[in-house]
Amino acid sequence: MSTPVTAPADTLEETLRSLTADYLPGAVWTLGGAFRFDSSLQIIINGLNNFFPLRKPARVTGSAPCAWSLDWFVQRRPLALAEYAQLLETYAQMQLGVLLVFDNPYITEDMLNDAYALTLVDELYKRDRIRKNAVCVASDALATHIRARLPHLPIVCHPNRLVCEQNRRTTQLYSTLLQTYDRVCLHPADAVRPAIYSGISSPDKVDVVINDPCHRTCPVRREHMRLLAEMRRTPYNTQLMAQREALITRNGCHKINAQALQQKLSCNLTRDEANALHAAGFRSFIIQGNQFRNEMTLLWDIFQCMLDYSPTIDNKAATIATSLMAQFGAPATTMPSGLRKFSFTNYE
Repeated sequence: MSTPVTAPADTLEETLRSLTADYLPGAVWTLGGAFRFDSSLQIIINGLNNFFPLRKPARVTGSAPCAWSLDWFVQRRPLALAEYAQLLETYAQMQLGVLLVFDNPYITEDMLNDAYALTLVDELYKRDRIRKNAVCVASDALATHIRARLPHLPIVCHPNRLVCEQNRRTTQLYSTLLQTYDRVCLHPADAVRPAIYSGISSPDKVDVVINDPCHRTCPVRREHMRLLAEMRRTPYNTQLMAQREALITRNGCHKINAQALQQKLSCNLTRDEANALHAAGFRSFIIQGNQFRNEMTLLWDIFQCMLDYSPTIDNKAATIATSLMAQFGAPATTMPSGLRKFSFTNYE
């Protein structure tokens, strides 16, 4: 009796599935960095599709600079609407949803009708050919305003909404928010508190940020958000910049003691913590990029968060990561040019 021959494609798929069997096998991934690191992000996503399709993300997320969003470091200039629209078209062609982030929790009534921000939302909805786009907001008032304008556009509750919550965060709070929003993001500190997340009745409607670098017991996070919001309103106020720097220095946010590293100092989830959330029914994981100064940190986190580096398969994870990074040196079909954004005609 002959031994059945296994098709190479079947063998490859079985091998790839074995690389996720013990680490978030059913996860749905959202990658940050949109509207900041788009070229690098698109290279990585195309690489995942080619080399590791089981980890191809479902959507990308990011914030476009406007009155409704925050910048953690420097105040970025607004995107040209034509560039923004082209990025939306590109992600739609890649079959990716776009989660547009408005992470400013301190939206005043006079900011709700900001013309540029409203145009960003309108374009997001108008160009959503695959019906996967959504907005993620940190203000209940803004959520109400957008829903009145575009009732069919899904709205997600941003973690900053929970950061600035005045009352104690409980399971009931999440249940209440799930009645208002289509989805809710866990406060990063609550992702390691089973007493809270295990009582959420609809974990399939909850997103988890897996790589938040802030301290788990940060006493100044709310004040930090307030300063960032004020800096958005008055970007040239150097006193606010000094206050932010003093706040970060006093809290030791950027201080690393190599002699006393603490595994759980930050809100970055460990493998065991992420698997515990997965076992509790949470499937949607976000790799954020807003709190990083450059795309290399984001790329590092994408590899660290999406791949399983268990000792028995860490060589395969390293091969996948190396193959993805090698795409950045692949031959290009177009020459780089500083005139890329210009258009020319034959008219004088």
